[in-house]
Amino acid sequence: MSQSLLFRALPRPDRSGGLGQKFKKLLSSAALERIVSRGDLVAVKMHFGEPGNVRYIRPIFPVMLVEALKDLGARPFVTDTAVLYKSPRHTAWEYYQIARRHGFTAEVLGCPLIIAGGMGDRSVSVNVPNALRLQTVGVAPEICDADVIVSLAHVTLHLQYPLGAALKNIGMGCVDIPTKLKMHESYGANPKPTGLWEATMDGARAILQGLNKKFFGINLLLDITPDCDCWDKTETPVVPDLGILAGTDPVALDRASYDLIVASVGYPGSKLEGSTGMVAGQDKVQPIYKKIEPEEYFEITANSGLGNADYRLEEV
Repeated sequence: MSQSLLFRALPRPDRSGGLGQKFKKLLSSAALERIVSRGDLVAVKMHFGEPGNVRYIRPIFPVMLVEALKDLGARPFVTDTAVLYKSPRHTAWEYYQIARRHGFTAEVLGCPLIIAGGMGDRSVSVNVPNALRLQTVGVAPEICDADVIVSLAHVTLHLQYPLGAALKNIGMGCVDIPTKLKMHESYGANPKPTGLWEATMDGARAILQGLNKKFFGINLLLDITPDCDCWDKTETPVVPDLGILAGTDPVALDRASYDLIVASVGYPGSKLEGSTGMVAGQDKVQPIYKKIEPEEYFEITANSGLGNADYRLEEV
């Protein structure tokens, strides 16, 4: 299999500006226009932040993305689903209030903001091709309606995954609460969460293969915290900002994100302080989450049929 081509906008400013200026160039270089056609209904899947968390995605990024999609003649909407656990984001009604509080409204974004599944967490049962754990998953109807899925993911470490990034954003983030519960129940008695990982790949497979959705992914390697945006507090990032990746292969995006994090030095004062994770080239996950074995996770993603773990990075 040939390498997947990914594009990276570096965080340091240069003659073309900083990330605010490079973001549009990144989308163009990664050929967003080849994925999105005029008239396409585009679901921009992202996380609007947990109350108490202050390092979720800044609204300017979906604003710029929506502008680029509208320039292509697409019909974007920005979306997320209600969560499984006890939180103000457990119902769509409350989640709308949180999104507004965090700066995400239709007026700001320039397009509809939709908590997919609606007030009753509705879903459509979708068969999973070559299922590992779940034969069917419940996909939010708004995701089913979309022609294109654009993952706008804030990359973080995670209590149960090496990374929260593109694959988790789609695989778990687009399904209903009963499916999220089944995914977590797949963890099982094994101290390693391989069942959860496989079930998450089933969710992504249902959407990208079962529903045959076109995909474009953006991984924001900014404010890379040790916990995901679902936590109601915010820790110091584990590494400095590493830029933004974009491409059409979710497996390559997440593998490259992990590799860049490992290659970086650790951030002083973070949870890595005093561990080998502070050294460039040393793993950043296991010093914090000893039961998470990143290479086992990435073997599952590489064998998922969702993309290619072999990639090439091109800077923009």
